[in-house]
Amino acid sequence: MLPNHWSSLQAAVLCVCLMGIGCSSASSAGTGLSPVRGKVLVDGKPAGYAAVTLTPVGKQAAAGGMADANGDFRLNTRGFDGAEPGEYLVTVSWALPTNPNATEKDFGPELLPAKFQDPKKSGLKAVVEAKETLLPPFDLKP
Repeated sequence: MLPNHWSSLQAAVLCVCLMGIGCSSASSAGTGLSPVRGKVLVDGKPAGYAAVTLTPVGKQAAAGGMADANGDFRLNTRGFDGAEPGEYLVTVSWALPTNPNATEKDFGPELLPAKFQDPKKSGLKAVVEAKETLLPPFDLKP
């Protein structure tokens, strides 16, 4: 269950990312997707459980993923590992689970300024190559 004060954008980002995690074992072979990994930091420290969403600049599909406790994430698209090659605008939403050991997690309040949840205001961009891509770390300065 999401906190009442979350915006619909934050809820959508989290749902996309959680759907991707649930299907992250699906192979991307034959899908045109490239494996993509990255890391989210806030002031140089890992942003565990941050939700990362890539909004396409071109015609490719959106991709998303949720960081683990160390801030590391893998992207998923349509339930498959990876993202389509191309340019993306990036958004990040970060809220910590109230009980990380629970099967269904409840999350606390958003920890980042709203600009990071808006692809046009976040200032974050990514390029996915037509091969395995390691994105440079997103080190956010709230």
